Amino acid sequence: MPRTLIAGGAGYLGQALAKVLVDSGREVTIFDNLVHGPQEGLAALKAKFIEGDIRDLSQVNRALKDQDEAILLAALVGEVACDSQPDAALEVNYLAALNFFLTAQERGVQRFIFASTDSCYGDRPNEKLTELSTLAPLSWYATLKARAETAILAQKTPPHFAATVLRMGTLYGLAPRPRFDLVINLLAREATLKGQVKIFSGQQWRPFVHVFDAARAYLLALNAPLELVAGQVFNVGSNAQNIQFKDLAAQLLTALPQTQIETIHKPPDLRDYWVSFNKIKTVLGFEPEFTPQDGFLEIQKAILTGAIQDPYSPRHINGGQ
Repeated sequence: MPRTLIAGGAGYLGQALAKVLVDSGREVTIFDNLVHGPQEGLAALKAKFIEGDIRDLSQVNRALKDQDEAILLAALVGEVACDSQPDAALEVNYLAALNFFLTAQERGVQRFIFASTDSCYGDRPNEKLTELSTLAPLSWYATLKARAETAILAQKTPPHFAATVLRMGTLYGLAPRPRFDLVINLLAREATLKGQVKIFSGQQWRPFVHVFDAARAYLLALNAPLELVAGQVFNVGSNAQNIQFKDLAAQLLTALPQTQIETIHKPPDLRDYWVSFNKIKTVLGFEPEFTPQDGFLEIQKAILTGAIQDPYSPRHINGGQ
């Protein structure tokens, strides 16, 4: 089976992805700088671990040696993290990302996947956005992701090499490294511990995808015939999980019916978009296994059973340290 390097494999999506790839039979190596501190969940993964930073070219070069596949998740993730460290975000999310991609080619990697975001589409509530839609990012985080994916796809690549971009919807759900700066997880935490939540506006659209469903999308892309994924962009999610926040509140009440919901008629940010996921369904056969209700319930259970011991720890927030 292929040897696969996951840069950023100790993160929220990274550890979920590592588990999915290990379970598929791959020989997985995680390359990560542990920016969120020691990750206890890594010990349970049957994966090799290399501590390092994608800004260090010598470390990247060594990590990519003898790898068949490379997945670049490593980044300063989210608006808060990037806005608080704009120069570091430029270094990591664009300059180092492009260098990592070029080094992967030089090292003979056959498949490369770049993790991007549907936030690149910006504020477009009246359009049904496809992979061919113009990007209009609003935040520094989304701007750098858009620049990086454009630069990667513009590069000439050898015939044996496939570069693919996955633009993910808003992630949710329980993973070995919890995150509570994601809306569904945040709502589940507040409903569980306080019994009440706040919904801002309620009118904005957002596409959602469970973290383990997203991980399976990477596996599908890696397993697909080269000609189906080389130079391609895929939105990762499902049409059914394009959800307005008011309907997300209704799903929260179905899962956790004792919750009190306060609607505040002022959006916390300007992102509002409906994304088509027809391509990934048609080309890769992607269908989600989880729903937001599953996410609410599994987060509640993890908190109540003590599986997540300190839900308010800054370690569970990107940009929180």
